[in-house]
Amino acid sequence: MTRIHFAADHGGYELGRRLQARAEASGFDVVWHGADALDPGDDYPVFAIRVGRAVVADQDAGVDAFGVLVVDEAVAGVIAANKVNGARAVTTTSPRAAANARAVVDANVLVLEGIAFEESAWLNLYAFVTSGMAQTVERGRQILQIEEYENAGTIEGWAVQLEPEQIAVRHDAAAAPARP
Repeated sequence: MTRIHFAADHGGYELGRRLQARAEASGFDVVWHGADALDPGDDYPVFAIRVGRAVVADQDAGVDAFGVLVVDEAVAGVIAANKVNGARAVTTTSPRAAANARAVVDANVLVLEGIAFEESAWLNLYAFVTSGMAQTVERGRQILQIEEYENAGTIEGWAVQLEPEQIAVRHDAAAAPARP
């Protein structure tokens, strides 16, 4: 069963609770990481980090888990959640964009604005948690490069091969095709 970690700040509390209820009614395993009651003085970074950490811990343990953060300013929530090592937070404008975020970067935290229409937010959320990453060597390699930079501060250029071994790729700027 898919687990969804929810949290919301004061700007997204009402919508966050409604989405939480819809997710529970749809059969998802839901964990609430936000305040028990609306707090006009709360701050989004605390909730973004709680959700990001919970998702990464679950995924590291093999649990099918995602995060949903509903905040006053979605872009701010994205930045805060992405400070958690292993979190790949995005905000989306449509179910197609939500599914694409999963397919392309294996996003695991969806950040929504509290002023979103409930039905639109629900459709984005549902598409996000029911879509998967494209199972291609290219996408896997790209995610590994992001994780390598996140963990080591470099991208050494290791290529993901279809065979068990991996080989180093030499990047020669002179041989690279010109960008359009």
